[in-house]
Order: sequence, then C-alpha cells, then structure tokens
Amino acid sequence: MVSAIRHKASELQIDLENEEIILLGHSSESAGKLLRGTVTLNLTEPMKIKSVTLLFIGKMKVSWSEGIGHHQHYHKQEKDIIEHRWQFVPIMDQAHKKAYTLGAGQHKWDFELLLPGDLPQSLQAEGGQVTYRLKAVVERTAFLQNIVKKRAVQIVRCMLPSEFELIQTLEIHNTWAEKMMYDILIPSKVYARGQLIPITFHITPIATKLRVRSLTGTLKEYCTYTANECSKTDTRIIKLQRVEDPFPINPPTSPSPISWTKVLQLDIPPMSSQLAFCDADNEMIRIRHKLKFIICLVNADGHLSELRCSVPVLIISSISQQTELNTLPAYDQSWRTVLCMESPMATPYTEDPSVTTTSPSAAATEAAATSTSTEPISMATPINTSGALAMPDETVAASPSGDPLWWNGANLSRVPSYRTAAQQESAPFSTSLPSYDQLSVSPRHAAMFEQLSITPSNRHTPPPPSS
Repeated sequence: MVSAIRHKASELQIDLENEEIILLGHSSESAGKLLRGTVTLNLTEPMKIKSVTLLFIGKMKVSWSEGIGHHQHYHKQEKDIIEHRWQFVPIMDQAHKKAYTLGAGQHKWDFELLLPGDLPQSLQAEGGQVTYRLKAVVERTAFLQNIVKKRAVQIVRCMLPSEFELIQTLEIHNTWAEKMMYDILIPSKVYARGQLIPITFHITPIATKLRVRSLTGTLKEYCTYTANECSKTDTRIIKLQRVEDPFPINPPTSPSPISWTKVLQLDIPPMSSQLAFCDADNEMIRIRHKLKFIICLVNADGHLSELRCSVPVLIISSISQQTELNTLPAYDQSWRTVLCMESPMATPYTEDPSVTTTSPSAAATEAAATSTSTEPISMATPINTSGALAMPDETVAASPSGDPLWWNGANLSRVPSYRTAAQQESAPFSTSLPSYDQLSVSPRHAAMFEQLSITPSNRHTPPPPSS
C-alpha cells in the first residue's frame, strides 16, 4: 500500500531528441548516429533512493517450429546487439553512501550515446524481431518497489545519395521469337510501405491471330531465419493483380500496326499491417522481395503460352525519410566544405546534401537489371567549436582580434569524400574561444620551441626600423 502511494507521488519519463534514429547508407559505410535524450523524475515530496540508472539494450531473436507431434523440433536463438548503462545516482563523491534523498520537484539527467553505423534496423517479422529499448530504474530502499520506465527506440536505415540508382526507371525489353515484342516498365526499384507500384506492359504482336489472354503482376516476399546454424525460408505472396483479356481484338484489315499498352497497380500494405515486412539483411534475419510478371498468350491454333520474368525490389519503411537527402543547399553556402579533422571527437555540422542522378533504362531478364548513377555532390558547412574540433593538446585558432577563424586551425589540404561529408553530425557552437596570446603558447607550439631550444619567452624580436 505504501509503495502504491509513493508511485502516485512520483512520475518517471524518458524523452528523446528524435523519435527515430536514422542511419544513412549501408552498414559497412554508415557513420552511425547520436542517441540523445533526458530522464526526468518528478516528485511531489522528498524520496529516499539507492540509485538512478538507465539501460539501453538491443536484441535480435528468431524462433520457429518444424514437424508435427513427437517429431516436432523447436528452433530459437536470441542475441544481444548492443548494451550501454548510465549511472546518474550515486555520483562519484557519494559512492560511500547507502541511501540518498531527492527533494520534491523535477530532477533531470541528460544522456547521449554514439550508436555504431552497422546496427541492424528495427524489425518485427513473423519469425524474428530486432528491438531496441531504454529502461530507466529508480531503485528504492528496502521493502519499497522500484520505479521503472521503458521506452522503445526505433532505428531506421536509409539510402545515401550514392545509392539513388535504385530509384531510376527499370525496363525489361525483349523479343519472343516469332510471337511478340514486349516491354515491362516499373518507375523504381525502391518502394515504401503503403505505396503503389505501377507496372506498364507494352506489347507488339508479331504472329498473326495472337491474343493476350491475361496479364499478371505479383509482389512476393522471402523471409529467411537462421538459428544455431539451422535455417528456414518462408515465402508468401503479398499482392497479386491479374487482368483478363486486357486488350481489344483488332480487325485483321487494320491499317496501323498493332501495339497494346496496359498498366497494373500493386498496392503495398501500410506500416500498420503485418501482411508485409521491410527488407532486412543481417546474420539471423534476411528479408527480400521480388516482382514477378506473367504474360499469357493464346496462339492461332488455340494452345496457351506463358512468358515469365522477375526483378528484385526493395521495400522500405517510408520514402519521406529521404527528404533530408533531396534538399539542395543554399548557393551562398556551397563554397564551404567539411574539413577532415584529425580529432576523433570532431563532429562538424552538415547541411543537406545535393543530389544529382541520371535515369537511364536498363535491360533485364529473369535476373535483376542493373543501372549506373553519377556519384552525387554534397556540400557541408564547418563550424567553430573549442572542445569538439580541437585536439586535446591544442586550442582553436583565432585571429589577432580574437575572432575565430572559420577553418579552426585545421589542415586545409585535407577534405573528406562527399559520402563522408554527408554522414557528419551537427555540433553546438562554442561560446569560449582562446585569445591570440593563449594560442601562441599552446602545448603544441611549446613542444616545437623546446625541440629548437627556444622558448616563447626568449624568442628574438627584431628591433623596429629606424626612422
């Protein structure tokens, strides 16, 4: 009863700076992202506690069963992807105490963690899950129930501008000997949940009295789960669209050449539905999708013929996540570029990169068609910080007047690639910059003077020129 009353007198919550953590690029090239937020404890009266901790943990697990009855086998595996713990209370100088009293009011603790770029994205599939969550615990004294708050963290992976060849038009073009010429077009290889996939069929018959009986478009999903060196693959049809007798029969005396065109629409289930999952590729769960096409023909003698082909496509959570990659920077900012800092703590600020792509069509057969793309150009803006951009043994460069220099004293001959610049994080502006005298006696310069047996105090200053 006392514990229930205490809980009503307190409120614990976890607030995140961003609702979703978006990782840019493939896991092998992503720079990672910063998880940042605040733990807040509101008390209406003083409370004795033993500790306040926060745990971030990511888990991947798969499970399925095979067989029936006594021959049934159950496969299951769970793996920790990442784990990090923050200790807010006690602090170092109070470690000898066994209990601490927090006064009434609001108590806040900020936290941040740099997430590695190779983390798998969040996933809730039929046979496997990838989940991330935060768990805050206020540990109470003996016989009192702890205060616990949990919050899920959604991690999403998005494409880089260099991968935008995936959104170019894909065309399958071929000739079926002595029967017909056909073109099948789709506007992209990447689609979001809830989006429509338009499939355009262009058919030109070659054989006389040839008729198209039906056109079929199918979106198929392949889910492969691996646990303890055992694997299982589930396949299912997400969406199927079939049209019977799609084209009118032209009279044989028609003066113009016959050419037929038809568009089929396949709608992908939205995020709220479990009828489809997003693409994934990690050591325990792999999900991929294919578009399959069937053209059924009726020949002059009445027998049926079928043409089948397929192409792989990517299904992502939301196309709106690419907005920050599609926005061009202002013209007056295009002269700036992110410098390649030697400090591992460097986090320059990045403007939205500009993207330039081409849209050629590529031929395809049963396998996937491939296309090329021009490497995009991304511009970024440097900033002046004292702690983030400077090495531990040096200070940020400043002009004689005390104003900060835009290049922060970095090596101007080193610049990153466009891809590296696009992945940089923003950092706050510094409010404290060193003076010119402080810069001249920095540890880095002092070491150089010592090697030359010269100190800043005994440097020779030439006399002023005589009048």
